Amino acid sequence: MKLKTKKAFRSIADVGVISLLIVGLSACSSMGGGYQPLPPLKVITETVQLEIYQPPLPQEIAMQNVEWSVLTNKPCKPATGENKNPKYYTTETYQSEEYTKDDGTTSTRAVRDVDGKRIAREQLKDEDGKVIQVCGNIEQKIAEVEKRLGGDFVIMGMTPKGYENMAANLQDIKRYIKQQKEIILYYREATGAESNNDKEDWVEKNNANQADQVEKAEIEATTPAPSVTETKSAFSIKSLIPGLGNE
Repeated sequence: MKLKTKKAFRSIADVGVISLLIVGLSACSSMGGGYQPLPPLKVITETVQLEIYQPPLPQEIAMQNVEWSVLTNKPCKPATGENKNPKYYTTETYQSEEYTKDDGTTSTRAVRDVDGKRIAREQLKDEDGKVIQVCGNIEQKIAEVEKRLGGDFVIMGMTPKGYENMAANLQDIKRYIKQQKEIILYYREATGAESNNDKEDWVEKNNANQADQVEKAEIEATTPAPSVTETKSAFSIKSLIPGLGNE
C-alpha cells in the first residue's frame, strides 16, 4: 500500500513540473517575439593624467682631499744634513738659508761665495768615517709618519699595478654612473618631468608631492573601511512567468 502511495505522489509531482514548464513556455511565446536581448554595453574611455612622483636628483659629490706619499729606495745619495724632528737625513747638495722678502714673508735661497757660486754642503760620515748614504726617501717618510701618529708607523700602500687597477676601476664607475644617469633622464622625460626646467622648482614640487602622499597614507590608515552592502539584482522570476505568485 505504501509503495502505491509513493508512486501516486511521484506521478502527481511529475505532472506538476510538466505543467509548470508548459505554462512558462506559453508565457515566453506570448511576450511579443520571445526573449528580448539586453541593450548594448556602452564603453566610455576617459584619459586620466596621473601625478607621477619624481624623486629629486642626488646631491653633488663633495670630494675630499687625498694626500699621496711615494716611497722609493733608489737612488742612493750622500747625506748632507740631518733633520731633528722628525729625525732623518737629507741629501741637499748645496747650502741654503732663510731670508725675509720685502713684503715680510720668509723664503729660502742658495748660499753663494764671493764669486757668486753656490756653496756645496759637507757630506756626513758615520763613526767609521764612511759617508752616510740615503737611499730613496723611506727613512724620511717613516719619520714623518711616526711624528703624525705619535710614534706609531702605519702605511697603507699599493703596488704600481694596484694603483693602475684602482684607476681603471674609477673609470668604470664613472662610465656606469654616466649610463645610469642617461636612463634616469629618459624616464624623467617619459613621465613628463622635462617640463620642470628649473631644478629648484622641480625639487620643491617633488617635496610637495611626497608630503601629499604621506598625508594621504596617514588619512587612509585612520579612516575605517566602508561597510559592504549587498546589491540585489533587478532580475525576477516573476518577470519571466507572468501571473506567478499572484492570487
